[in-house]
Amino acid sequence: MEKSQHYISKLIISILLFTIVPEVFSESPYKKTIYNAFVNREMNKWGNVIRTIENTSSPVTVDQKLELIKLYYGYTAYLINKKQVSNAEILIGKAESIIAEVLKSSPKNATAYAFKGSFIGYKIGISKFKAIYLGSESSDNINKALELDPQNIQAIIDKGNMLYYSPRLFGGDKHEALKFYLKGVRIMEKNADTDHNWIYLNLLTNIAMAFEKTDQPSLAKQTYEKILHKEPNYHWVKDELYPKFLAKIK
Repeated sequence: MEKSQHYISKLIISILLFTIVPEVFSESPYKKTIYNAFVNREMNKWGNVIRTIENTSSPVTVDQKLELIKLYYGYTAYLINKKQVSNAEILIGKAESIIAEVLKSSPKNATAYAFKGSFIGYKIGISKFKAIYLGSESSDNINKALELDPQNIQAIIDKGNMLYYSPRLFGGDKHEALKFYLKGVRIMEKNADTDHNWIYLNLLTNIAMAFEKTDQPSLAKQTYEKILHKEPNYHWVKDELYPKFLAKIK
């Protein structure tokens, strides 16, 4: 999972990427398993959780459906990153079907709209020419999510990703993206929604990389250190991003 990759394949790790209020995994028996899979780069365990849910119980409530969508959301980015396109497309189809169910029963659900925009973005990540006719649909759904709920973490982070990774010609702005990322962190910390939360770690990682890209190395260093203080075993930062950053600023 290289930091130079297209933003679609980073939605999980750069994320990203993308949480709901209240955090669904806070009540989920799978929260720690997913967190450990993310921290230790053991994505096979993430896939196992998805299969367990699919094989043992169909989601009934809106929160249960959003939880499964979120699992698809993270794992689809991983599959795209690994060039497993056909498997990613299967999950995109499953997710979009459940998103439609959520919006049918809860037509003003901001999280569902944010996810809808993100999964459209995945299609663009798989086939970039689709940006011509899907790009505006993706951004429209993310913007609608923010209109419905300006404090929605999923929508805030997706908006940040959209600004960060879009070309400047199409409205991209890394400094504006940072504002959304930082807003997301403030909300999560205020809500004490940071323990065993892969979204929180991923968002901090996005912020550290954004500080690098906007020539703010001291803030990038502070953020990387904050991440490792929170989770010393976070392999992506511990073994890859932070060592590369330190070598670059020497």
